[in-house]
Amino acid sequence: MAQIDLGKLKFTWKGTWSTASAYEVDDVVYHNGSSYICIADASNTTNSPEQNSTNWTVMMRGVNYVGTWSSSTNYYRGDIIVYNSDAYIMDSDSVSPLTGTAYTPGTSASANHWKVLSTGTAGSYTTAGDIEYRDNDGTNSRLAIGALQSNLVVENNPKESFPAGTTVIYEQVQLPGATPATNGKSAYLFKDDHPTAANASYTVTVAAGKFVIGGVSQQALTLKTGSTYTFDVSDSTNAGHVLAFNARTGASNTTFDFETAAVADGVTRSGTPGQAGATVTWVVPHLGFLVYEYYCTQHSGMGAAITWTSSTKIAGRLLHSDAHPTIDLTRGSQYTFTFPSATGMTYSVKDPNASNYSTAGTNGRVTAGVTPDSVSGGGTIAIVASSTTPGSLRIRDEGMSADEINVTLHNMFFKPVWSGGNKKLNNEHRQPSDTHYNNIQYNTYANHDINNYTESLLPQLDYLKKSGRGFRYGTCKLGYRQNGIISDRHYTFWGNMYHNSSQGYYYGGAIGTGCTSYNGTNDRPWNSNWRTPKFWIEALAGNSDYAHFLTDTEGNDLGYLDVDGNVVVDKPRLKQVHRGNKTAYYLYENGIVTFAGYGGYGGEGFGKTNTQYCEVAVTFHDESTTLLSGTSYPKIKQFEFSNAHLGDNGHESYFSMYALDTDGNMYSMGYNGYGQLGKNTTTSNYYFKRIAPSNFNNEKVIYICTNGYYYTTTYCITETGKMFAWGRNNRGQCLLGNTTQFTTPQEVTGVAGSELLNKKVIHIEAMNDGNDIGKVFVLTDEGKIYFGGYLQDYGIYTGYYDSSNTTNQTLPKLLTNSSTLWNSDNQKVVYFVTNNTRYSTIYIITDGGTTGLPQKVYATGGNSRGQQGTGTHYSNPTGSSSMGTGNWFGAEIMFRDRGQDWNNQNNNSMVNEVYGNWESFQTGGTNAGKLKIGKIVKIFPASHSGETYNRCVLLDEFGKLYWTGQWDYDLEPNMERNNSRDFNYGLITAAKGYSSGGTSGANPENDTQRQAFFMQVNNLPGKCVDFSHTGGTYSENGWNVVTDSGTIYVGGYDGWEQSGFNQGSQHGFWRYQYILGGQA
Repeated sequence: MAQIDLGKLKFTWKGTWSTASAYEVDDVVYHNGSSYICIADASNTTNSPEQNSTNWTVMMRGVNYVGTWSSSTNYYRGDIIVYNSDAYIMDSDSVSPLTGTAYTPGTSASANHWKVLSTGTAGSYTTAGDIEYRDNDGTNSRLAIGALQSNLVVENNPKESFPAGTTVIYEQVQLPGATPATNGKSAYLFKDDHPTAANASYTVTVAAGKFVIGGVSQQALTLKTGSTYTFDVSDSTNAGHVLAFNARTGASNTTFDFETAAVADGVTRSGTPGQAGATVTWVVPHLGFLVYEYYCTQHSGMGAAITWTSSTKIAGRLLHSDAHPTIDLTRGSQYTFTFPSATGMTYSVKDPNASNYSTAGTNGRVTAGVTPDSVSGGGTIAIVASSTTPGSLRIRDEGMSADEINVTLHNMFFKPVWSGGNKKLNNEHRQPSDTHYNNIQYNTYANHDINNYTESLLPQLDYLKKSGRGFRYGTCKLGYRQNGIISDRHYTFWGNMYHNSSQGYYYGGAIGTGCTSYNGTNDRPWNSNWRTPKFWIEALAGNSDYAHFLTDTEGNDLGYLDVDGNVVVDKPRLKQVHRGNKTAYYLYENGIVTFAGYGGYGGEGFGKTNTQYCEVAVTFHDESTTLLSGTSYPKIKQFEFSNAHLGDNGHESYFSMYALDTDGNMYSMGYNGYGQLGKNTTTSNYYFKRIAPSNFNNEKVIYICTNGYYYTTTYCITETGKMFAWGRNNRGQCLLGNTTQFTTPQEVTGVAGSELLNKKVIHIEAMNDGNDIGKVFVLTDEGKIYFGGYLQDYGIYTGYYDSSNTTNQTLPKLLTNSSTLWNSDNQKVVYFVTNNTRYSTIYIITDGGTTGLPQKVYATGGNSRGQQGTGTHYSNPTGSSSMGTGNWFGAEIMFRDRGQDWNNQNNNSMVNEVYGNWESFQTGGTNAGKLKIGKIVKIFPASHSGETYNRCVLLDEFGKLYWTGQWDYDLEPNMERNNSRDFNYGLITAAKGYSSGGTSGANPENDTQRQAFFMQVNNLPGKCVDFSHTGGTYSENGWNVVTDSGTIYVGGYDGWEQSGFNQGSQHGFWRYQYILGGQA
């Protein structure tokens, strides 16, 4: 080693320090960017120089770049790390290494240890002109350069744990093992859509030394907190066994029994196990993050685990999972807290820093910005913090329980955003970057409204939030030989401008073009043109009578005026379009409804039947036909148009319209030959009039729908899940146990002997098909689907089998094989759609139940063209003995790939081609690695009235499409090796393990237009954001797709220029070539 001799000073350079070396006085080493001199002989040791002040001292301090900060890494003085895009250097004199979250860079606790070297950006600069700004959490963020001619403006950037305007549920939670028990109280916050209790009963027996619950040995139970479960232990095999329940905070932690004060008293026993009448009742308490079990107190190994579903464990529902959490709120915004109704509990908001603060009693209560300052026995407290509200708050029970929520208040933060400027080609429909694009009530296409209106009854799974329970109108089409898309503030239309032959061409496709004589078709975009309502002009001018139109249907300001009251936006955004071929209604984000086109059944709601060539505002009236104006002018949040169901050319008359306002009031207008307006008459009415709330037991209506067209039956759901029906009932489609026509609403869930008695209904889809054959499907919060109404061919097109062939079902019937398919393994149906015609197919998504899967997907009903996608079809199963033929009564949907067709083998023996259900293509499945299939998030069935030539498209979470059924024009053309289109439809033969069935040719392997499995679409340029079928009959099928780039792609039949391609009918996807002009 090199030796440096400076007379009396002598150093020996030893290089990089090593644990394997021994060192003497005056040895010099290098370690982690610094040099150290040995001051006392050191044998080999694992203690590095910076930790060993006995043997080493710093000779020259350096720096050491370590990389991204981690709480599990030891850090020393001179270390440089990166955290939240900022660079820090350790400047601590501590000999011991600093590690753990207590020393997180950028926090006050670490300020004396980590010093900022430089600040960075949370994102990378990818485009010239990108800028950086400081976010509300103290980090730096990237703002991408805006569009040409856009302006940099400032908007609110509140620091809040949940959005302002949210109502959250405060729940007290018991933590086990605390003494006294009150010290074990904690608190959780939940969104107001968290699930309610669901009570149930189980029969318990004992076999082979195991508890058998519900017929399953050692069944893994799934229970819901807050629910009451009754276990019948009267069977003689229970003698000598005691069913009990316990919990642990972890798999190997202390066990707490539910009949001890250490947890909670929730178990009640009645009788002696093994004797008549013996039961064990358990009210499942709210406990935080525990492992539940059921077991026998007398014998080991008899029980099993309990998985619990509650608001504390439903993904996306839990706002905070910490005991005694601290949440962030912003001054000036409103946050509402709902408290439990337990007797004797008083909740208040206190200042923990007040001199007189105490956990018990009223001392320290805050009144500034808190209304009311306390509640007892349940209620709500709203916090709208002002400048005088203390910066730290504490929400808690004043009765000395330990549950509490800590609140930190912040002043409003701000951030820069780009506004205005030019957009890209196809610039007028909403872009994926637009926040409104992801609002589920803002539709991309006409007649694509979904049922997300019953969330208050049962929250939808997070991944299906944008899909709701299913479509309002079933079949998703845009009008007969028509196409279009909803732009930011108007509807853009192309295709068949007239109604039918020479009839009604001057209605201009009901888009309100402002002209009266356009005749023919056009592949170029035409845009709606509204006649600005006077009350809207007055609202912008400051007339307080109409100020409610400056907010959305939830009361949130829409930014139409700036802080000085100047008009920023002079037209609201268009949310939805409900249209036939010559009549249309337009629903805007602030609750305004407009009408354009043929007005033969009331049009604008003012007693007239005029045709309107522009969009005009719809008026509304009370029960006595008094015009509602000023502050009484209703804000409409939901609309139903009976002619929006089919996209048909022959069923455009005798229509009716329905609206629902923000107060839960329902309005109706139009043709009323069967009492469908609910006005106790069969006389048509051309005033949009309110239906008296007393018809619905004075409950708010939250969802409305009809079965469409002439012979209309009307349905609705109220705020408590009650279902009402009225109107045409010749097939028993009102589900009231008879075929009596009703002209006022009748409660379906109140019919004695009905399977829906006292059930909560969360979704309805009904259909008519342009013929007098009404039928309806109903989903309850139990996850079960019921059918009622018209039945033919033993129920082949309903999924409900009836051996009497054509008996109309006047009471709801559970779909056949529910218990062995979509309700097996504790599965619940969470989503379903139908093609809205006589020959219907039903598509179903479940929550997966106890299968361990996040979803399972099924189909039942019509399948003559393989449209179920279950790998089967049928030829003509019209006899009762044919019930099982072709799985018309239900099966899991099936997917297929195309194998590797590199040889000239015939199309029926392609190499490596595989088939299977959704599960088989997931990780660990038999077809894993063959196709990447995400969770199915939307299903688009399509058909035309009176036709069995049906088809269906699926959309998964990754933006991939899948297609099956009858296609005269294909999403992917000529994909077989021999350039054919036969798709191997004939693979559904006995040789493949499936039932055989006839096809259009003598050889079932050569059908050219059908597919019985769902095939993945791989030629779409981008990820699909939304999809719609277009066209008329099956031979004119087409499509419209919006991708994640905001681009429109079209294809299919173009005989009436509805594809807008201008090159004739085409398979595949073609970019829509025109700029969507008009008013932005």
